[in-house]
Formats: sequence, C-alpha cells, structure tokens
Amino acid sequence: MQAKIGMTVHTPSVQAKNASVALIRNWPLTILSGLLLPLLISLGVWQLQRGAEKAMLTAALDARLAMQPQNPAELQHLQAYTPVRLLGYYTGEYHLHDNRTRDGRVGYEVLQVFVAANQRWLVNRGWLAAPAQRNQLPEVSWPMAAKVITGFLYPVATVAEEAAPITGTRIQQLDSVFTGSLELERPEWSIRLSADSDTALVTDWQLINSPPQRHRAYAVQWFAMAIALIVLWLCAATRLPQLLRKQ
Repeated sequence: MQAKIGMTVHTPSVQAKNASVALIRNWPLTILSGLLLPLLISLGVWQLQRGAEKAMLTAALDARLAMQPQNPAELQHLQAYTPVRLLGYYTGEYHLHDNRTRDGRVGYEVLQVFVAANQRWLVNRGWLAAPAQRNQLPEVSWPMAAKVITGFLYPVATVAEEAAPITGTRIQQLDSVFTGSLELERPEWSIRLSADSDTALVTDWQLINSPPQRHRAYAVQWFAMAIALIVLWLCAATRLPQLLRKQ
C-alpha cells in the first residue's frame, strides 16, 4: 500500500477544539462574560443567605415579642425586644427626637420620662407629625393619673463622650450622652410603647432595616442579570444564531 502524502489526520480532540474556536467569534466579550458571570451568581447567592439570616432573626424577634410582658426591674438580664409592663406616671420631662419619618412624613418621636416604683425609665411613646413651620413644635399631652404602659426594651446607642447638659426640647441623637443626664434607672435602655398601649402615639416600629423578602427580590435580580448575560454572550460573542438559522 502506498502512503497518502499530504493528508491531514484530525483527531477527535483537535476537531472539538476547532469546533469551539469556530463557535466563538468574540473572545474579548467571552472573557468579560466569564469574569462577570461568577460575580453575578455569587451576589445572588449572598442575597439569598442574607434573606435566610433575616428570616431567622425575624422569627426570633416575633417569638420574643410574643412573651408575656414583665417588669424590667425584676429581670436580672435585660435583652432587646423583651416585652415589659410598668405601672407609674409620666413626668413633664419630655424631648422630641428630630427627623423621624412615617410614610414619608417628617416628624418627631416623643421621649418621655416615666416613673415606676421610684425608678425612672425613658419611654419612646411614638411619632408625632411636625408642624409646617420649623420654629414650631408639636403639642405633647399625657395623663396626670397613674397608668399601665406596655412595650418592649430597646437599646440606646453608646457614645464614648462625656455627658453634656441638655438644652432645649428638640434633640438630634438618642444615645448614652443624652440618657446619661436624665438620672434614669437603666440609661442604656429605652422602652418603646406597643401600639395597644393607650398612651402610645404612632408606633409602627421598624424592627429590622430590611425584611427577608427584599433580599430575595435582590437575589432574583442578580440571577436574572446572570441569565441575561448568558443570552447576550450567546447572541453577540458566538456563531450560534447563524448556526441555528442554517438548520
């Protein structure tokens, strides 16, 4: 037999390589897509994980808020969102926490001292709308008789500064500098009234900054962008559309 000179033998691996080279017609876009795709997928997975964490946190908060209210003076260890009940009276000492919003409206949260069994507690009664004029303050009323209030414990932000005298009714920050000058029983804690407490104003407390549903929606957006990137790569960087049209 005579050897056939000039004939090139293509192995399966070489044929596969040639086919892949023939399929891809835009390598810069392919490399860019290969770098972006793992990033988009990882961001979607991260948002799913954040959503799961927020769901667990929400369940834990709901379980704690469902507990029977207790007297905070009788608790050995105070924890955030622990339901509490106090019998006492409001003093005339109140302050307005500035720049608080509800449904897009600007107003104040009313912070008032409540005395129960000779112990002073700072109570956040809720939100009041701000008057039209900045130099005006909303009117705050409270019962003169003894009342039972219900709410939950909420921590006060700790600031590493010396306490300064409070000047005026309007305050900008609810922190340890402010509460440290009020002679409270536990200045590191405030009590946020529950909506069913008859001295509560507009409460609608936001317990967590973003609900689990928001993180899941963000995850869907990242995964949708990943799918769109794949479609874009197939259409703009490969010859797949031409091959499909030839069939």
